[in-house]
Amino acid sequence: MSSGAHAPGARDTVEVACDESGFVGGSLFGGTRVFTHASVRLAPDEAAGLADEIRRRTGAGDQELKASRLNRPWAHPVARWLCGPDGPLQARAVVHVTDTRLFGLARLAQVVLADTTPEGWWSAREDPHSWAQALRLSAVLGELSPTWERELLRSARDLLWIRRRRRLGQTIEGWADVVRAVADRVPEAVDRLFVATWASPDALARARTYVAAPPAAPLSEPLLPALRWTVHHWSALGDVDVVHDEQSVLTPARVTAIADELERSYPGRRLVGFRRVDSRDDARVQIADLVAGVVRRVLEGHLSGEADDPALPLAHLVAEDSLVLPTTWGAPFFGEVSANAMPSSTAS
Repeated sequence: MSSGAHAPGARDTVEVACDESGFVGGSLFGGTRVFTHASVRLAPDEAAGLADEIRRRTGAGDQELKASRLNRPWAHPVARWLCGPDGPLQARAVVHVTDTRLFGLARLAQVVLADTTPEGWWSAREDPHSWAQALRLSAVLGELSPTWERELLRSARDLLWIRRRRRLGQTIEGWADVVRAVADRVPEAVDRLFVATWASPDALARARTYVAAPPAAPLSEPLLPALRWTVHHWSALGDVDVVHDEQSVLTPARVTAIADELERSYPGRRLVGFRRVDSRDDARVQIADLVAGVVRRVLEGHLSGEADDPALPLAHLVAEDSLVLPTTWGAPFFGEVSANAMPSSTAS
């Protein structure tokens, strides 16, 4: 990838800065249910001026700007000004949201119920059948006692998270034992049979294949498909040059795979640059961090029933291909997704 000079007639270059909130590090079924990845299109001087204004309004002084500051009740007016539909980021920011529980169950379905193991940068909705199976399993688990629901989710985490599995010596048979125990506690016969299929002989054979030869890009990192979506989205405007907060999961090989997939999916579009930076050195990344953190905090509060600022409008920021169920999160946030007048990632 190169961001050098373009030949005559080449596309414009779109430089975007990205950061995430709710990084799970492979533990998809832990305490963080919401993962957000924000991208903003701002010139460095614009971002610096915006950061200075936020510092002035919040009294942050020379400190690095972090979302935790804007998520305090007294700073909600600043968050509303920054992230609102008429604010300074109008049509210049977008947030891809992932429900990590549904994401993880869809990954699990892709591993044990499908014949093709995906790469980590695939969307969890790449296989509609696996996504539907994940939604059904989530609904069934929701009818069980919290103890058995947690038991299956922990075991699913250990199956998907290869590094943890190898470190702790987890076995495929351990997964099968948990699935059978959970299935025995499902009241409806048809649902009981459905749960049991996740540890059928075919499912266990697929799981062994996955553990023996996992994909090059890990399946348990929602950052990878979120970055892929971001690159697709902004490539509708030109060749994409990404500045991203430091993240070890974003290796050169994985970024190159995303770049190659973009060119296959949309001939003529390119990812021409990718740099990882310390957020303290780039005001654009700090702004992306603020947006990602504000959106995540509001959505988590809504999901838990503890929303402290339900009036904060977010729908205009949320990516249309976010990995969520609108019925789970509520119409106030997802009723008018992507009303930000920005081109879809499927635009030509």
